[in-house]
Amino acid sequence: MKKIINSLCLMALIFISLINVTFAYSQEIAKATPYYIHPVTGVIEDPGNNPGIGQGMTENVVCPQALVETTDDGRIFLSVRYNLANYIKNETFAVQNYGDNSFISVPAEVTGKTAETRDYRFEIPSKNVIVRATFFVGPMGRDVIFYYTISDLVKGNTDFATLQNASSRHTNKQEVAAGAPQAQANIPKTNTKNTIPNLSNLKPIDNSEQVGEVLQAPNQGEVIEQKPVNSKFSAGDLGYDHGLLTKDSPIIKKLYYSDDQDEKETSKTKLGKITLAFIYGLIGLFVILTGGFIILALLSYNYKNKVEDELEERRRNIYE
Repeated sequence: MKKIINSLCLMALIFISLINVTFAYSQEIAKATPYYIHPVTGVIEDPGNNPGIGQGMTENVVCPQALVETTDDGRIFLSVRYNLANYIKNETFAVQNYGDNSFISVPAEVTGKTAETRDYRFEIPSKNVIVRATFFVGPMGRDVIFYYTISDLVKGNTDFATLQNASSRHTNKQEVAAGAPQAQANIPKTNTKNTIPNLSNLKPIDNSEQVGEVLQAPNQGEVIEQKPVNSKFSAGDLGYDHGLLTKDSPIIKKLYYSDDQDEKETSKTKLGKITLAFIYGLIGLFVILTGGFIILALLSYNYKNKVEDELEERRRNIYE
């Protein structure tokens, strides 16, 4: 009996210890991988439905480094950095575990800002997460929708503001969060010269977001309604070097305003010599047959008139 009681006590202690698991705060630098097409379902939600242009733009916007923070109570927060800060606004974030069907809308805090970049921190359900991001692109004149994941996590931080030091602010490329160890990961560092396209002819848009400001999520905590687009545009052959295109771009105009003309042009196909010869032969035969029928009709008419004249002449001879 005593052994049974001891066993029950031991099991109770193990159960209690499992319930009271505590998490130590941690910082991990991660690789952020952007996708224009949903990495699991293959769905495109962006209205432009342009993988060739869209993938290049997402890679221009999302910096390859991100910060993952795990709090003492087990909550996980992701910090990401966007380029083209002066050309985007109305940012939103939604998250799902990899393989789930639905995205949940979440708020985000602006944690850092420079002339070219902006940092955002938001809560994620796990480190195996897919983020659905949207924002309005001023030069394009519309919202875009894309996704990104995180991987290759390594302990440490680079220059992201952290939950531990909320007062730290990212004001330039060289600032490092106080007391945070540098991550030694095989992740490419942010290089805006290589990722940001030539924007000299594009006009920045007004965006008054400040560090510390919380961007409220539309319908926070609710499932995001996803609206896959059709395959109207197929621009994969355009390549990935176009970067951020304006709404006045010749490529955008061609894709959006030349549908009818393109359909007419695609309906025109070149015919081979044999096919053309056959068609022309049929036309020639039709012309010959038509001409033959006309000539035959004229000959028949003349013959009829001649016979009638001869009969009339015989009647006259008989009566005379």
